[in-house]
Amino acid sequence: MNIAETIDAFRRGSLELDCPKMTLKQVRAGGACFEGPGYIRQAADGGLSFKIYVIARENAHPFATLAGNGAIGKLHADDSFFELTAITQDGTALSANRILPVPHWNLHDDTLQMLGPLQSIVAFLERNQPDSYLRLHFFEEYEVPLFLASETEIHGVPYAVVDRAKFESAECEFEVRRREGSGETILEVNSVKQFPRAFNLRLQEALQYITARSAFWRARIERTDRGLEVELTSPLRKSSHTQMDPPLSRFTGDWRTHTWPLFCSYLAYVVAKTDGTHWNPVAYHHYNATESSANSVDAWAIGVSVAVEAVTSLITLESPEGESKKLSDFRKAICEFVAGLPLYADFAPRITGLLNSMNNKRPQDVLHALAKKGRVEKNYISAWSHLRNRHVHPKLKDLNIPSPIDYQQLLDNIHRTEVLLRQLTFYLIGYEGMFTDYGVENWPSKRYPLAIDATWQPPGEFDGD
Repeated sequence: MNIAETIDAFRRGSLELDCPKMTLKQVRAGGACFEGPGYIRQAADGGLSFKIYVIARENAHPFATLAGNGAIGKLHADDSFFELTAITQDGTALSANRILPVPHWNLHDDTLQMLGPLQSIVAFLERNQPDSYLRLHFFEEYEVPLFLASETEIHGVPYAVVDRAKFESAECEFEVRRREGSGETILEVNSVKQFPRAFNLRLQEALQYITARSAFWRARIERTDRGLEVELTSPLRKSSHTQMDPPLSRFTGDWRTHTWPLFCSYLAYVVAKTDGTHWNPVAYHHYNATESSANSVDAWAIGVSVAVEAVTSLITLESPEGESKKLSDFRKAICEFVAGLPLYADFAPRITGLLNSMNNKRPQDVLHALAKKGRVEKNYISAWSHLRNRHVHPKLKDLNIPSPIDYQQLLDNIHRTEVLLRQLTFYLIGYEGMFTDYGVENWPSKRYPLAIDATWQPPGEFDGD
């Protein structure tokens, strides 16, 4: 397999792999199995699909439920899926899993074709790669700071174009490449030490964070114990035009100097705080907020305000000395008092439950404590409160026809809540540096952590909760 040519054809939507031998086997014991020649191609939407002209089969007949489909509305069981192995004309071995094929039987001559979509295909190549190596191809041009030039030519005239960035972090060497008009962004990493598990997802999360756009890699080249692994994936659904702003506006000089340090801080956090092959919770909440911004203003407001509350729940702050005992004594005294009132005995379990919930700090308690330390903007807490209460818990008055002033206030509160979300993330990942304050007119740059206002005190009662 020529990796460069294969990925280029895949990016252009013209990948076609003829396979003299293909085997499709159900993962359950005694499941159906099909063999024959066929191909793997791309559909019009860029997704991968396969077809096998079956010449041999086991445990299958036209009236069997091949995919083991259950009741309508239920997820497919794990053992209902199929696995595909194939050999291309140049001898490359391919594999794919979690397939639900579609059989096309011809009952006149008992011939069969198996076809269906593929989430991804993987090839293992015997190539020497001494160090840990990973390259991700995103089939989209992301706005990232670039400061190195490459030589190229047009109509035989040589010239230089700025299309690369290089930096180091945590014993890894990073190179990011994006050339205008290329239709892709490439992220390449080398290291003398072994990469963490699912490192490709962590890199994807970090790219999403600094660009505030959904990012899914489409091609992955990685050194493994088996050799060089090449994976091509079908496109995942995402919004084409989102409204979320990146932590650093690209129209500022700080974007060039602080974006990659922010990338490294975020990457270090998600690597350290994520187990297995799932997304980090912070990345998950940011992704939801970003995707919601592509829809109505109300959806955007709900998405970003819910994300603030969710990320706040990941922050644990120590309680002042003696507060836990004081709270415990208070709960005990109230419960004993209510238990001594036979007329209101029915309310005792409910009151006990309400008092027990006092063990959990409210999001606003955490936000006010962080504001006192200069970790979040104190004035933006009320913006988040208003946004959340009006859109997540609306009253009838909140559904009145808004005026232009109301719309301006709504957009201002959304931007301020976005900044609050960024600051909470800065606190979690330990970032110190510049950021863009979208809650202020003309979007100035500010430094994080914020200056501490020793005179400020949180309000005694939180509005609307």
